[in-house]
Amino acid sequence: MKSIFDKQHMKFTRKNGSILIVKKDGVSYEDAKNNNKSFDISFDEISYIIPISYCNSNSNYILRFEKKDKSTPVEFTSDTTIINGCHNILETKSILIAHAAYKLTKDFPNNIDTLDIDLARSLKEKAILISNGVISGAKHSININEIRRVQCVSNGTISNLGIYKSEKKTFWNIPDMRIPCNEITLPLIEAIVTRNTGNGIDFSRGNGFDQSNSGFIAIRYMDSDFFVNEDGTIDNEWQKLARGRIMFYNHDLKDISNI
Repeated sequence: MKSIFDKQHMKFTRKNGSILIVKKDGVSYEDAKNNNKSFDISFDEISYIIPISYCNSNSNYILRFEKKDKSTPVEFTSDTTIINGCHNILETKSILIAHAAYKLTKDFPNNIDTLDIDLARSLKEKAILISNGVISGAKHSININEIRRVQCVSNGTISNLGIYKSEKKTFWNIPDMRIPCNEITLPLIEAIVTRNTGNGIDFSRGNGFDQSNSGFIAIRYMDSDFFVNEDGTIDNEWQKLARGRIMFYNHDLKDISNI
């Protein structure tokens, strides 16, 4: 994986003087008015980042940093400055992409068979993880080599990836496993299904309200450099395919931050 955070951090200075800094290994925030809202947290301390209202609004998201030691989560309101006519996601996406790069490591996407990390949590599956090429939860598990089709399904509030072992849709079209969309699962599953079939995640389904497809999910969580080797090269055709699909949205961090 090629990450902009390997060579620099991203600094955001708000109108009130508060400062957010996103680094390759963590996030810090210095609140200009209330020191109790300031924090400095390492990604190594975090189990998950839960972005509330990130996919059903366009500003003022609450990021909840769930800690491994089960202590009180850190909560932070991101992207508070509203800019009309665009996706107001720069602060949030910077944090999520940095976290994903840290968790997936510089060896991604060539390490998908050996990854051993927590991926997400859901009410049905509880903790969902990948280990030795198998994605597993409390109710279901699936070998990554069996994944043939993936559908992104979101109503804005709840966003999931329906994972199928069959390339063809059935009458009921019930997935073999469902996992939440987040900054870890999306690039991982995109890499897996593209390697297996040449086809990436299907983002054609809308949210039933104001979005005709779920490309807004890809825009908020994905970066095309995830599929490039650390040195900028590409080893496999499937990496090129995956990268091209995400580049299509023109919302990589370097695009929206003018880096």
